[in-house]
Amino acid sequence: MSENLGKKILSLVGGQDNITNITHCATRLRMRLANSEIAHKNKAKIESLDGVISVVEKAGQFQVVIGPAVPQIYDQLIENTDLTSSENEHTAKEENTNWFLKLMDVIGGIFTPLLPLFAGSGVFRGLVLLATQLNWLSTSSSTYHILTVASTAVFYFLPIMLAVTAAEKFKCDKFVAAAIMGALIMPEFMKLMGSTGNGTVVHFFGIPLVLMTYTSTVVPAILATWCLSYLEKWLRSWIPTNLQLLFVPLISLFVMVPLTAGVFGPFGVYVGEGISNVINWLMNLNGWVAGALIGGVWNIFVIFGLQWAVNPVMINNISSLGYDYIVPLTCAANFGMAGATLGTFVRTKDKKMKAYSISALLSIFFAGITEPAIYGIGIRYKKPLVGAVAGGAVGGAIIGGMKAKAFAFVFGGLTTLPAFVGKTFIPYCVGLLACFVVGCVVTMVLGIDENNTEQAADKSDSVQPVSDESILSPISGEIEDLTQAHDPAFADGSMGDGFVIEPSSGDVYAPFDGEVTMLFNTKHAIGLTSDNGVQVMIHIGIDTVKLNGEYFESFVKQGDKIKQGQKLLHFDLNEIKKAGYDCSTVVIVMNTKDYQSVELLNAGKNDHGSATLKVQV
Repeated sequence: MSENLGKKILSLVGGQDNITNITHCATRLRMRLANSEIAHKNKAKIESLDGVISVVEKAGQFQVVIGPAVPQIYDQLIENTDLTSSENEHTAKEENTNWFLKLMDVIGGIFTPLLPLFAGSGVFRGLVLLATQLNWLSTSSSTYHILTVASTAVFYFLPIMLAVTAAEKFKCDKFVAAAIMGALIMPEFMKLMGSTGNGTVVHFFGIPLVLMTYTSTVVPAILATWCLSYLEKWLRSWIPTNLQLLFVPLISLFVMVPLTAGVFGPFGVYVGEGISNVINWLMNLNGWVAGALIGGVWNIFVIFGLQWAVNPVMINNISSLGYDYIVPLTCAANFGMAGATLGTFVRTKDKKMKAYSISALLSIFFAGITEPAIYGIGIRYKKPLVGAVAGGAVGGAIIGGMKAKAFAFVFGGLTTLPAFVGKTFIPYCVGLLACFVVGCVVTMVLGIDENNTEQAADKSDSVQPVSDESILSPISGEIEDLTQAHDPAFADGSMGDGFVIEPSSGDVYAPFDGEVTMLFNTKHAIGLTSDNGVQVMIHIGIDTVKLNGEYFESFVKQGDKIKQGQKLLHFDLNEIKKAGYDCSTVVIVMNTKDYQSVELLNAGKNDHGSATLKVQV
């Protein structure tokens, strides 16, 4: 895999200025883009890169599927940039984003950093259990106890680890968050419950608190850290800067430890236990039906990222009960996808797809990662996805009906079999075999239509025609060719053709009739689309994003319809210069490649409203 893959992807999606948010999950780079057209037009180029499995555009995200190597590629991409895994300072407003998608993004961001540790610890724990079952290791030996704590520490200290990752997602102090949850699993706190255990009532300054055991819990840490993020912002808004270092963490600990112990903790524990009880009740009521349903739809969940809503439930069950019924069913879905992948290998005539199928199959068997198969085969050919669903449902019914248990949170693959060693291990293996065989057979019977796939791909890459248009100068000042821009990211024309202007005033006006399609929170840049389809970005100054909106004012919001000459923004030219920033402003046509030419008409001194660019089809 190329060492420069990350930078190649960065260039093809439009550079860091076009990325408003970037993160990654176990297999995919997930990006939100200011102008998605740039990446869309380069989709084929990105998919052809060595190391890229496929590209998915959905739910407002541009996703590059890479596989298990995604953390390294992510690091390459953000190296020497201002990008981070959390939202950039110049994140565009996402007022129309579905709340459920936001929730999935939050849950994914909290749990993704811990998934490798869960997987490693899960297999480790399974091997220890296997060694005891085979009488290779005595449960009374010190070796057993050392290996046990090594393989289960992640679950005991899970609240602290979740507090850290949640703090990174909610943008608050991760060490304070860790200290809050650490306080609740300290021996001194545990002693307060005495022999009564959960439900013990104590008093804090006369206020009654219901105490719970927080080791291995999931929900309390997330709720507490979410609340901490708001408390921190409020404290920093009124505590003088030179006193924040001491008093923000002091007050945060004073408020949040008892608040979590008395409110978030009990609520979170009861919610977690309630969900676990419902799952167990359903499995006991009719495991065959529940198994078929979960095993069948799980791959669909993965496509839409809905698995993040269920992962915390499985982790909570493992932590609190020591076993879980859902993990084996997700593994059934994995092996159904594996069978469909093998069926695709047999039916395809494309040598490249045959090689890809084997790679995707090995990814499932050895890493439990299904995304390469789902996106590269299931979604591409459709019918293998039907085979995967059928296989997951049949095998899931067997696994659920026999109530197979997982004793660690793992991804379903051959390497994770030790995590299922116990009385239900044989039924689990039988179920996996059924998943694999059914998925393979159904896919082979249905076949794959490679010709239609290629035709659909050709159609998706077609460019819609646009009309000729003149772009007026949005600002008064001295206009020069874009090559004279002080920022190389714009000067090289990679983001589109246009011009640069040294403003003489701080008012920005609409250069045409159209719509505000993107407005940065920091108001230093705005994206507009004309009624004829021309996409223009106005970027005020260099590195002015660091001002966090200071000295900028907007008179429109994202989604507003605009008229030529309408005032859009104002920036305090003098104050920005006093702060040491270059105010040169670039105006670029983001969809330049849709046109035969984008020509600069008038250089030199111009007032706003003068014809500056000619866009010709």
